[in-house]
Amino acid sequence: MNKKPTSENRKALPKFALTTLGSLLAGGALGFVIGLTKVFGLNVSALAAALSAALEAATPWGIPVTSVLTLGTCFFLYRFAAKKFAAWDGGDEDETSESIDAALSWVLLLSALQLLFNLFFLSAFCIYWMEKSIGALAVVGVFLLSCGFVMFTQQKTIDLERKMNPEKHGSVYDSKFQKKWLESCDESERRQIGEASRRAYMVTSRLCLGLWLALIILSMMLKISVLPTVVLLVVWGTMQVTYTLECIRLGKHSESL
Repeated sequence: MNKKPTSENRKALPKFALTTLGSLLAGGALGFVIGLTKVFGLNVSALAAALSAALEAATPWGIPVTSVLTLGTCFFLYRFAAKKFAAWDGGDEDETSESIDAALSWVLLLSALQLLFNLFFLSAFCIYWMEKSIGALAVVGVFLLSCGFVMFTQQKTIDLERKMNPEKHGSVYDSKFQKKWLESCDESERRQIGEASRRAYMVTSRLCLGLWLALIILSMMLKISVLPTVVLLVVWGTMQVTYTLECIRLGKHSESL
C-alpha cells in the first residue's frame, strides 16, 4: 500500500525546517558581513568598477582565446573518436562504442559552451566597445567564424555518430533536428534523455533560485536596476510553465491511447 500523505509530510518536514533555518542563518550572517563592509568603509563600488574594467580589457580577446581552447580540444577528441572507429573491427562492441560516445559527448558539450562564450563576449563588446567603434567589424567577423566552426564541429560529430548507428537520422542544419533525432532513438536512449532532462530541470531551478538570492544581495551592496531580476524570473517562469503544460499535454495524450 502507498504511504499516507500525512506520514510523508511528517517525514520530510524536519529536513525542510532545518534547510529553511539554515538558509535564514546564512542570510543573516551574510547581511551582517555586508553591514561590516559598510562600517569599515569597504568600497564595493570600486571593486565592481575594477572587475568591470578587467572584463572590458579582456572582451576583444575573449572569443578567439576561448575558441582556440575549446574547439582545439574538440578537434583532438574528435580525431581520437574517428581513429578509434576506423580501427574498430567489431570486437568489444560495448567498450569501444562507449569510449567513442564519451569522446563525442565531450565534443558536443565543449562546442555548446563555446557558443555561449561567443554570445557572452559579443554582448560584452556591445556594452563596452561599440560606442568607441574600435574593431567592431573584426569582432563580429571573429564571432561569425567561431560560430561557423562550432556548427561544423557539431555536424562532424553527428555524422560520426550516425556512422556508428545507421538507424539514427537528422542534420544539425535542420531546425527540427532534435525532434528527428529523438524519434530515431530506442526506448533505452529515450529514458536516458528523459532522466537527463529531469536532472537539468532540477539543477536549473535551483540555479535560478540561487541567482535570485545573489541579485537580492547585490542590490543591497550596489545600485542595480530591477531588470536583471525580471529577466531571471521570466526565464525561470517560462521553464516552469513550459514543463507543467507539457506534462498536462503528455498526460492527455497517454489517456487517449
